[in-house]
Amino acid sequence: MESQHPTLPAPNPELTPELARDLAPWLALNAGTCCVLEVGGFRPTGDPAASHFGLSPLMQADEEWPLDAAGQPMQFIAQFNLLQAPWLPEALTGHALLQFFVGEKFIESSCAPETWAIQLRASTAGLTPHEQPPFRDDAWIGKGFEARWLPPQNDHPCYDDSSMRLPKGMEKFPNDAHGLCSGRTKLRGYAKSLQHEIAFLRPVKDDNGDWLPSPDEPFYVMQIDSEGKAGLNWVDGGIVYLGCHPGTGKWSVHCQFY
Repeated sequence: MESQHPTLPAPNPELTPELARDLAPWLALNAGTCCVLEVGGFRPTGDPAASHFGLSPLMQADEEWPLDAAGQPMQFIAQFNLLQAPWLPEALTGHALLQFFVGEKFIESSCAPETWAIQLRASTAGLTPHEQPPFRDDAWIGKGFEARWLPPQNDHPCYDDSSMRLPKGMEKFPNDAHGLCSGRTKLRGYAKSLQHEIAFLRPVKDDNGDWLPSPDEPFYVMQIDSEGKAGLNWVDGGIVYLGCHPGTGKWSVHCQFY
């Protein structure tokens, strides 16, 4: 179950009236709420608790900066103010901030757990902005930008999403539905795959030798797009995906790029 919103999500901005009519049976089975983040393009508030890329994250006064396995400071990527989001997936309800950090070997290690950090904060009370410690010369973020959440909207799956359902009489993913899955930084909706279906953990073989998803595979929660205004580029226009296991609360991270 996901947090409720008093109004229905807005239609997908890519969905024309003609497409809505032609895809009506498919859309009825394949729609989910997402909340897209707008980066820049508006007058910043200057609020240190606001969502942003590459500015100064809020932390406790005596809190240690996240370090990678080599003991080097990770780079702060983004802070997401969840209290200001008009809609939240269940995994994020009850939290005020989500902050994301990555280390130098984030991509090379295929997003190994020791190369990233997620900080979830229940409140902003008593927190102050902390400056980024020295990182590598080739930083992930080029310039800090404040961001804000847009109203909830409908999102739709990619062709390779195993949760996608086909209505009776439709044998395969409809070509006209390509492009209806938002590739922007967003909460929930459907993961926008760039190479293949999103899998946070390695699959496992069953007794018949067939490959199955790991029993510990988390649920997709949000994605972080390459944000040009902030100079953030996950290798080549890539996307980073965050997932959380509903039973254990353990987070996992995955990245795909062109």
